[in-house]
Amino acid sequence: MRRPFAFLAVLALAACASAPAPRPAAYGTSPAAGPPVTAIAPDDVQAAAFARAFLDAIQPRSISLRRELCGFFYVAPDGRIAATAPRAGSFAGCDLDVPGADSGVFASYHTHSAFAPGYDNEVPSAQDLASDFQLGLDGYVSTPGGRLWHVDYGTRRVRQVCGPGCVFMDPGFRPVDEAGIRASYSIEDLARRMAAY
Repeated sequence: MRRPFAFLAVLALAACASAPAPRPAAYGTSPAAGPPVTAIAPDDVQAAAFARAFLDAIQPRSISLRRELCGFFYVAPDGRIAATAPRAGSFAGCDLDVPGADSGVFASYHTHSAFAPGYDNEVPSAQDLASDFQLGLDGYVSTPGGRLWHVDYGTRRVRQVCGPGCVFMDPGFRPVDEAGIRASYSIEDLARRMAAY
């Protein structure tokens, strides 16, 4: 079975945008986004630690609802890392608008909902990466098996920050092809994986 799209192509932080936010688009479309979002991002160690704690805290809700939760990480005016309130999506998708250039946003985040047979949701999708790359953002993705992934705009790859159980794991999770999950992927790698799934 093919993996449903896991994250929508257009992201947003409407509360921080100075102009009206563009209308959300379906995942896999090409949004007419402006220039990449620019923010002074924290270093990868700080950002990953924040992402791990935050996604660990929202995983139980995502799994219970069987819906993706998504939003943004940003640097607040006082220099602290913060997160927008999670927005609930569907089982295999989540809608956000494009963040404003002055929002302080440096990364998106989303969960991959609950475990379900036939879904390849232990890895990010090519669309997950394309969404972040188009906006010039990093991203963080948590999975039903408790993995945490970092989409790295600078290297144009996604890497596994930590493996199964490093954030809250769906009690119903069942390992599937664990040996086939690599530590890092390019967008092309993920497109090939999806085509073969």
